[in-house]
Amino acid sequence: MGGVSRDYECRGDAEWLMTDDAGATQAGKSAATAECASRAALEATIGQAFHMRVLKEIAHLAENYPELPLVLTENKISIRCTVPGGFSISIQTARGRYVVCLDEWRDEFALAGEAVELIESALRGDIRIRVDISTAGRRHAAERRLPTGEWISLPSFEDTIDGTSTGKLVRTVYLRNGPVLV
Repeated sequence: MGGVSRDYECRGDAEWLMTDDAGATQAGKSAATAECASRAALEATIGQAFHMRVLKEIAHLAENYPELPLVLTENKISIRCTVPGGFSISIQTARGRYVVCLDEWRDEFALAGEAVELIESALRGDIRIRVDISTAGRRHAAERRLPTGEWISLPSFEDTIDGTSTGKLVRTVYLRNGPVLV
C-alpha cells in the first residue's frame, strides 16, 4: 500500500479508488478482488451522497418546474437544452469537486451551492455561452449578465483553455437558455 492513506476523509479526494496493487501476490489477488468490490461499493456510496447533496440544492427546481428535463445517472445530473439557441447543462463530481458543464465550457467548484447557483443563473438566462468560430476551430466561453445589462466573461477551469492560436475569427454565436426560470 506504500503509505497511501485509504481514509477518504483525510485525503479529500477519491483518486486512491483507482490505484492498483501491482505487486500483489497470488494469495493477495483474492484480497485485491474483494478490495475492488469494496471500491465499487464505495464509489456507489459516494455517487449517492453526491446526488443527495446536489438534489437537495436543486429540489426546488424539480418541484417548481416539473417540465425541466433532468436526467440522473450514478454520478451526473444533466439538463438537456430547454430552448432553441440554448445549451445543455450538467453537473458531476470529479476529485471531490463539482464540475459544471455549460455546453463545451466547464468550471469546478468546491461547494454544491456555488455550482447550483451557476446552473440556476444559466436557466434564468443570466449566463450565456459565447462560441467564437475561427479558422482554427471553436472556443467556448461563459458570460454572466450584470444588473447593469453588461456581460462579463467567467473564468473557466484551466484544462478547458485552448492554448492554440485562435486563427482568423469567422463569427461569434451566442447560446442562451431562458429565461426558463423566473
